[in-house]
Amino acid sequence: MIPSYHSAPLYPRCALSLLLGAAMLLSSAIQTVEASSATPSSGIMQGFPPPPELRVTKANAFLPPYLRWSMTHAREISPTRNLARATPPMHLPIGQPLDLDNMVFKVGEEYFTLNHYLQESFTDGLIVVHRGQVVYERYLDGFSERQPHIWASMTKSVTGLLAAQFIAEGKLDPQARLASYVPELEGTPFGESSVRANLDMMVAVAYPENVPPDLGLFAATGLIPRQQGMPEDIYSFLKMAHLDGDNDQEAPFFYQNGSAEALAWALRRISGQSWAALVEERIWSRFAEEDAYVQVDPLGTEMASGGISSNLRDTARFAELVRLELTREIPKDSFTQAVQSLIDPGDPVAFANGNMASGRPGYSYRNYWYQKNDGDNSIEASGRFGQKIYINPKRELVIVQLATTPDQARRASSANAQDRVGASAISSATTFSNLISAVQDRLPH
Repeated sequence: MIPSYHSAPLYPRCALSLLLGAAMLLSSAIQTVEASSATPSSGIMQGFPPPPELRVTKANAFLPPYLRWSMTHAREISPTRNLARATPPMHLPIGQPLDLDNMVFKVGEEYFTLNHYLQESFTDGLIVVHRGQVVYERYLDGFSERQPHIWASMTKSVTGLLAAQFIAEGKLDPQARLASYVPELEGTPFGESSVRANLDMMVAVAYPENVPPDLGLFAATGLIPRQQGMPEDIYSFLKMAHLDGDNDQEAPFFYQNGSAEALAWALRRISGQSWAALVEERIWSRFAEEDAYVQVDPLGTEMASGGISSNLRDTARFAELVRLELTREIPKDSFTQAVQSLIDPGDPVAFANGNMASGRPGYSYRNYWYQKNDGDNSIEASGRFGQKIYINPKRELVIVQLATTPDQARRASSANAQDRVGASAISSATTFSNLISAVQDRLPH
């Protein structure tokens, strides 16, 4: 059996500055929270009732030390909708274990062992699947095999697969204006842009300064306290965005939440089904061993850009399912076609000039997936606070990381504004790429 490890996290020395910075950056949307010396291991949400200073609320859920609990108990923070398991689930056997704990790779200007990195990055779970078998699996700080963990923006990659299925079935025209499917989006940047532009984050959109693409959506979904002027639901959030620049200019690559939410609206309208029903029927039923869930707004609208929570092994099953479909020579159905569309050429030049290029040299973006362009058709999904999926079909490799890395940087409201303020080396795309390379060096030939 692959051993499971449970170890206490080491909160970085900058924890106090993170709290203070968060209070300033999020003051328009989140109440100021006093710094606490408590860690998840020392009693967050423990007791009957928990002491006031150890309680997780909507006001502090995204701040350390409360973040770790909220990311693994999202269903207790806000309303959710279920995603039912498969019957039967995908088999995920245990293979010959890889000894990776003391594997060394570069983190910024230093070299860390994997063990050190996992603790310093607040990783909750890491799993490596090679040739369809689990060769490394680790859980930290009480996170366990059956515990759901929020995916954050890796949820977009599921929405992208749904849209690609609709395209393969002729139900969604990638060149059509999105407003042709959702008239309510007429005049918005999303509605006036094509389906393809929305899928590839090539929409010239700007958000009001008090409704940035992260906090605005969090407020709309009820994840944080909703201040005056904030949207009351996801549909209202989309209508608050406005065009950035000239209609005649080519839109830049700008990664944000609105495009995925707008596209999900179209999928609901076309199918007459909820986003959750579509995911459950078309994707989750193919692999999942356990139920998952997705967060919803006051109208019951699923957060299609960031709301899924599932356990580590089912996240790995999802990635392994995608890997297998990438290697299928004859498409089985529209899902195979959707997965294989993820490696249709994206635009590396546009991506290089966008807000996600740091640490991703040579990458491109397609259907809410990152294309590594490494010659192996490798693709990645990524989410805030350290969620990552890496799929390499040529090396038959899947790596999944679920984490609660502190990240209080307020996201830019437009392509021309500053983004990713204060990104640290330990949470960078470069570090994850270095981890991947180190794991590949340990794989048997």
